[in-house]
Amino acid sequence: MPSPIWLLFLLGVATVASDKVDYATSTQDIASLLQMEDELIGYMRQYVQKLQHKIDRMRNVQEEWKTRREQMQTNPEQYVANPLISYPLMLRMHVDAPKWLELARQDTEKNPLQKLVDQDLTGVTDTDLQNATRELLRLQDAYSLDERDMANGKLCGKQYESKLSAADCLAIGTHLDDLKHGNQGCKWLNISLEQYEEHMDPVYKILKTGRFHIWEKMGNILLEMDNLNGSQSAFKKSLEWATKEDDTWLVNHLLENLAYMAVHEDNCRGKNILPVKSFLRCRYSTEGFPFLRLAPFKLEQLSLEPFVGIYHDVISPAEQDDLIKQTQSRLEDRGTHLKFVEAAVENNASNYMIRLHQRIQDMTGLELGESEPLMVSKFGIEDQHFIRLDCQQPKSVIEPFPKEYRAATVLLYLTDVQIGGFASFPALEFGFKPNRGSALVWHNMDSSGNCDIRSLQATCPVLLGTQWVATKWISGSGQWRRKPCRK
Repeated sequence: MPSPIWLLFLLGVATVASDKVDYATSTQDIASLLQMEDELIGYMRQYVQKLQHKIDRMRNVQEEWKTRREQMQTNPEQYVANPLISYPLMLRMHVDAPKWLELARQDTEKNPLQKLVDQDLTGVTDTDLQNATRELLRLQDAYSLDERDMANGKLCGKQYESKLSAADCLAIGTHLDDLKHGNQGCKWLNISLEQYEEHMDPVYKILKTGRFHIWEKMGNILLEMDNLNGSQSAFKKSLEWATKEDDTWLVNHLLENLAYMAVHEDNCRGKNILPVKSFLRCRYSTEGFPFLRLAPFKLEQLSLEPFVGIYHDVISPAEQDDLIKQTQSRLEDRGTHLKFVEAAVENNASNYMIRLHQRIQDMTGLELGESEPLMVSKFGIEDQHFIRLDCQQPKSVIEPFPKEYRAATVLLYLTDVQIGGFASFPALEFGFKPNRGSALVWHNMDSSGNCDIRSLQATCPVLLGTQWVATKWISGSGQWRRKPCRK
């Protein structure tokens, strides 16, 4: 922003300045260049500061590499015969060096650095690095070497001057994780933290091997091993060491979901029972249609914001059997990550379906004309619906909305299950075992029409028996205007 002095100057000349700029003869025009020069000096000062920071980082790595080179013996082959020397060397040339060269390429033109940035490092490949890591681990296994001894330069009882850095140990732990050797990988990551040198922190951050990245990798490995508490602690540690330069989005996302996963597990174990609150009621619902005054729904309210309710005895045994028979022979596996099979049923597939379609509309008060067909799912042993948010917020609030913008979800329970199969709401911290013939209804958007994270829902794994469920996702423009607002 221009300084007050320049604002006064520009204000003074505004009445006499013309549209044409004439720096050659106009003192007014050429005087305006003084302000431009002041801005350039400010920009230059910022650039010099950033460039000095870059030089300092380059000098750090130069001194580190120079120290390593001074340790080399006369015979290079004898020097690299030590795996604690050869492995870090290959890691530096394949992983570290390209990052430093990329840093050097920034803001460089034709100058002495050009030869440096034009270096071709494609000769060392991913395969070379993987083979080197595999060989190092093979030697560890063959000679029963301790990870900590290896990292500190001790091989078969003999101490060497060389040792593995924090970045070296992180690379080994990452390789072991790729091989699904999580426990061994965590050992190397813990040693990586032990080997961490404070004065190398600027270098490690450039290489993305700082404490933030070590703890992030630890959290991912523990998550893959289903160690939720350990993973949660590691991600929290990662955020403690994060700086504004680190991309923390994924860690925050996983940490948030881990909290939901922990609650979901308790829900599935029956630890979080249904809420008992004075404003929640079991009642006969007659809202919406005059017919309901004669045949009201039996509604058990579980939550008001977002609305969650279970409607008891709304699907007859004949309707349940009809849905199962229509889909039993054509169930499809929708993907290995879903771990169940499902099939679609059109609204007019049978007389039962026509009546059921109308009943869902009566229950919810929402129109179904733009919604997807009913989807029947079969859950076997260990099958489940993972934690999900059915509603996808549209990029634009202009109607018509996409079908993924689901205002509400209805689950129709067609069978009972002996053990497992609980309905879980992790964000609301409760779960329950639904009964055959009931319908679970919840709203996926808040009273402002935005997707509501509190409506996260999941189905717990089936431990004994088979669970048949029909799902109706209710979409369509204008649904949020029909949604009752409960404040």
